[in-house]
Amino acid sequence: MKKFTKNVAGIFLIFIGSAMLVLPGPGLLTILTGLYITSFPGKVSLVKKLKKTKFYHRYLVNIESKIKSSEIKIKSKFKRKNK
Repeated sequence: MKKFTKNVAGIFLIFIGSAMLVLPGPGLLTILTGLYITSFPGKVSLVKKLKKTKFYHRYLVNIESKIKSSEIKIKSKFKRKNK
């Protein structure tokens, strides 16, 4: 039952990610998350092929540039001790 639920959730994420390719949102990352969750033959080779595409790398560069240029500062409650 657990495997069935994971596969259904993965397929749902793949469909939602496909819609996000056209709509605003992280579509490719959602599709990859759905692929990681599901279990089917040839999954590992398919994920490797998707990660090698130019679209995937451009998408990651775009996300990284948005993170670097954002004004959101993450405050940590832990302080580093200098030795």
